[in-house]
Amino acid sequence: MELMEKLKTAGKMRDEIIATDFLVTAKSAVRTYAVAITETASPEVREVLKKQLNQAIDTHAKIANYMIKNEMYHAYDVNEQLSHDEEKIKTALEMVND
Repeated sequence: MELMEKLKTAGKMRDEIIATDFLVTAKSAVRTYAVAITETASPEVREVLKKQLNQAIDTHAKIANYMIKNEMYHAYDVNEQLSHDEEKIKTALEMVND
């Protein structure tokens, strides 16, 4: 793999890694807020947490939609996602082994 091709591929992979990390973090925030809502006895705190939960859900949806649009995430086709993941692994190994 030529240097320019490696840099181009690395940039795409970097963007996908960042987006994936952001998606996982947003998903974790949704879970954390949901648990916190069930643990609080204060109606005021519960309302604040519900607003934050809704924001976390919206953020997760925006990231997932971005990734789907940019073919980083194939949420509706498991086989396509597996194929995509295999290609990423092959590319990463090629970059390391060249």
